[in-house]
Amino acid sequence: MVPRQVAIVGAGVAGLVAGRELARRGHRVTLYDRWPDVSGQASAFDVGNGVWIDRYYHHLFQSDSDMIALHHELLPGQLEWHTSSVGIWARGRVWPFVSPLDLLNYRPLPLVDRLRLGYSVLRLTSRTDWERMDDIGALEWLRKASGDRALESVWTPLMLGKFGADSERIPLAWLWSKFRLRRKLRGSGATKEQLGYPRGSFRAICQAIAAEIRKLGGEIIVDREVLRVTEDGSNERGEGPYLLRCAGPGAFRQRAGEAAAEPALEARADAVLFTTPTFVTRRLAEWPADYARRLDDWTYETAVVLLLELRRPFSPTYWTNIADSQVPFLGLVEHTNLVPPERYPARYLYVSNYVPGGDPLARMNTDELLAHYLAALGQMNPRFDRNDVLRYWSFREEAAQPVPRIGNRHRILPFASPRRGLYLANTTQIYPEDRGTNYSARLGREVAEHIAADG
Repeated sequence: MVPRQVAIVGAGVAGLVAGRELARRGHRVTLYDRWPDVSGQASAFDVGNGVWIDRYYHHLFQSDSDMIALHHELLPGQLEWHTSSVGIWARGRVWPFVSPLDLLNYRPLPLVDRLRLGYSVLRLTSRTDWERMDDIGALEWLRKASGDRALESVWTPLMLGKFGADSERIPLAWLWSKFRLRRKLRGSGATKEQLGYPRGSFRAICQAIAAEIRKLGGEIIVDREVLRVTEDGSNERGEGPYLLRCAGPGAFRQRAGEAAAEPALEARADAVLFTTPTFVTRRLAEWPADYARRLDDWTYETAVVLLLELRRPFSPTYWTNIADSQVPFLGLVEHTNLVPPERYPARYLYVSNYVPGGDPLARMNTDELLAHYLAALGQMNPRFDRNDVLRYWSFREEAAQPVPRIGNRHRILPFASPRRGLYLANTTQIYPEDRGTNYSARLGREVAEHIAADG
């Protein structure tokens, strides 16, 4: 194997894991990120006195073997397991929704429909033919298996909240993976759920991987937006090494792609790995027409997250799904109902939404979001008022949720692009599993193995 200079665009979990694996194999690695820190969607910020909290809520399931292994290796003893609580807001209250007994007590549905709903979930999780399920619409199957009342009361609000107008096109395989690969629905694991969370937030494991890369001789350059990747014209063969045109410091304050290139910051590489969303990858290089169309075929839901710092708990539940179309958000995640609250200066509640990129909600500022949500929060907890909010922040991620479609397996792009030396690894390639830190870690390892084998 001849060591190569590999540039990785994006220092999120996938990029970091890929960089570490390539550096361990002797390649010269440089990671670039437009933000002033590593971690990507697993980023966090300091709420005071060195206490970090994630910008976007995260946790680990017991099946998340890749991320668990990274913690055991790099941060032994720092990954902890806590008992979760899950509920559904419907008909003016939160209904517990973890165990089969909770389902039987879910009064918004008549008993016969509760039994039918439970049986349909068991049928779904017992299946193993995910490719067949990829050709079936989730709502179409649920309509037949669970009945119209369960569809209207449970499934449609959740799917509409997540995917909006695309809901009818979401494949059953995507929903199957949510149950089959993440939750135990039989045995002792069916009555309670243990979720993992690292001390110091998920940023800690990203910092640990970054330290390993530097120890292995790799380089990580943050606050360095890559604007364009072109072939180096000085190469007589007309292909690689590649030239990376970069913006100067502070470009993250502008819209992505709008900063001016700084010639002094140009860099070269024999191979480039894009861990960027497909719409970013599309503009960063010149692609053959068919490949460009396949990149353009992917769309994403934007995550809009309002994080509230509260002087007292909002509810006793960690994760609350909303099955009420009158509530203007998709879910509530009360972080300090999972992780011991004494580790933080206050209580922390994420108010979550997924919307299309052009939705007005995605353009609201932090004050507007809070004002938009206050009435519904007060309806859910009559004791809550504006004075309970000590501080608040909002975050938006344009590429939070790739939108799968029926037959989605045929849309998945390979790691190697049609242009030799250019590679892609992003959340559209995580399927049928859903995007998450664990599967991003697995993706980074797998693409690194592919690049190393090409070398």
